[in-house]
Amino acid sequence: MSSKEIIIESAMKMFVAHGVKAVRMDDIARELSISKRTLYEIFGDKEELLYQSIMLYSRHACERRAELAKQADNELEVMIICLRDMINAAPVAGRMRRNMRRFYPAVYERLEQDMQNESRENISIWLKRCVELGYITKTADCDFVVKVLHDSAQGLLGSDLYEANDHVEMVAMMTYSLVIFIRGLCTVKGLEVVDRSFSKYLSSVAYQTM
Repeated sequence: MSSKEIIIESAMKMFVAHGVKAVRMDDIARELSISKRTLYEIFGDKEELLYQSIMLYSRHACERRAELAKQADNELEVMIICLRDMINAAPVAGRMRRNMRRFYPAVYERLEQDMQNESRENISIWLKRCVELGYITKTADCDFVVKVLHDSAQGLLGSDLYEANDHVEMVAMMTYSLVIFIRGLCTVKGLEVVDRSFSKYLSSVAYQTM
């Protein structure tokens, strides 16, 4: 990795562990044994470093889900596996998202636009593939489904339930609301896959604390 990549990787880990507000440029410089001046020369300000760090965090999440998806037997099962990973990551991802919106609104807006476009595109590709394979009914309005799935996930990540540390309730809400919605789109073939995959990957998630 280049020096810049090493800085972004280390900063990302610190933001995840300690929070985007708590970690200062001084802390990052001290952790890496470099001068704060070097950080500003490379990134300009903390907001740029924060943006690149969270984008790296998002890329790591996508890579992790792509690796997990290799165990799936079909496209619909991929969705369940990715949903499980999203739920497991939600406490940290939701906290960072809310703190950025509160303390770094410019970074938040920039990230939302970039990440939402990618998220919507990925959901659209997955949905169309499931329709082609006969798991989801051809009558489904793809644009509407993409919007509902995307907006539901984003809304749940911003729920105040996390502030109360009620992870069990949040996980149950995310799991059942999204899976029930997806079941409503499925053909008979798709229903069999969803129910089998739910039992395999998600049936115990709602009863685990994080």
